[in-house]
Amino acid sequence: MADVLRTLVAVDTGINAREIANTVTGDASVTVVGVVDGLEEAWRTLQDSSCDVLLIACEGYSERALALIDGSLRQDAGRPVLVLAQAAPSGFVRRVLEAGADDILMLPQTSEQVRFSINKVVARKLRATASSKDRQGRLICVLGPKGGSGKTLVSSNLGVALAQQGSTVAIVDLDLQFGDVALTLGLGPERTFYDLALAGGTLDAQKLDAYLMRHSSGVRVLLAPTRPDQASSVTVELIREVYASLRSTFDVVIVDTPPGFTAEVIATIDTASDLVLIGMLDALSLKNTKLGLETLELMGCAPSMISLVLNRAQSQVGISHGDVLSVLGREPDILIPSDREIPRAVNEGVPITIAKPASEAATAFNQLALRFEPGSDSNNSSGPNSSDPALGRRRLFGRKN
Repeated sequence: MADVLRTLVAVDTGINAREIANTVTGDASVTVVGVVDGLEEAWRTLQDSSCDVLLIACEGYSERALALIDGSLRQDAGRPVLVLAQAAPSGFVRRVLEAGADDILMLPQTSEQVRFSINKVVARKLRATASSKDRQGRLICVLGPKGGSGKTLVSSNLGVALAQQGSTVAIVDLDLQFGDVALTLGLGPERTFYDLALAGGTLDAQKLDAYLMRHSSGVRVLLAPTRPDQASSVTVELIREVYASLRSTFDVVIVDTPPGFTAEVIATIDTASDLVLIGMLDALSLKNTKLGLETLELMGCAPSMISLVLNRAQSQVGISHGDVLSVLGREPDILIPSDREIPRAVNEGVPITIAKPASEAATAFNQLALRFEPGSDSNNSSGPNSSDPALGRRRLFGRKN
């Protein structure tokens, strides 16, 4: 953006355009390139001219202001939007921020306050853009072709273990119809993926943060919708945007997936830097785990990307670890033992890594977490996918990036 911030002022009905323009002028760092009386006209002006900042002034709750915010960000997601309002009816401030505005101020404001806010939102936008370019956190896709294999258990405890080891961690519950991350972490679903999908507008880290629930361990969680019928509102395009935003903010992003290779799961595998495949000691699970490994190979995922986890590894079901090696063609990387404390911890909504940190199960989850610590000699540190996991992968089912 230029040293002198070119600001377009859009004024809704009921607001004195000249007074608003006067609050912006008077500083060499900000110049007004136009004052448009009427938000519909402002949209047309915005399409025909360029500016660094859009300033919208309205009397109170205004659907026209919300529509202009959305339109502006669709046209240029990097352009800051600042809203001035004479009143804030119930829910309007939240709607303005959900629409993607960078800040909202209540009128009257001094010229110094308005110009300071303009410079602040521009600086914040520039920092966020620089951060997203410089930072690329790991994305761990937790897979289990068979339902009930323990994906959510692993995702939750892996996230907590990484947070305890000092990483910033976000968990995404991608089981959009029947996600249980909220239950395993003891979180109330105040905001979910469905609410984010309904918000619309441009997605950035600040907006996404409002939809992340906070766990006591420090892990942030984007929860699955509370009802199966809400799942269809979450598109693959939104999922990709969420991953990009989270990876620019967190050291590690963990995605708990539903069973099978759905479009959402395939998009996650395409994006992932690491894959964790969960199996169990039973014939059906091992068969599906083998099919999962073969499918990942067809998708071009290097074996070094995949951590193979055997859940309930001490179960006495007539299948030995030698049988596991024979069926899967590789040794499991992590063995999670059978432990009666695990279902108890799940029922209480407290991960075993917190409830029983000295247990063998917690130790196994901590060992898994060590594979993904920043700076660790990770299982995807070499090979054609180390810098960009999407490079070299064969497109399966004709999907696109």
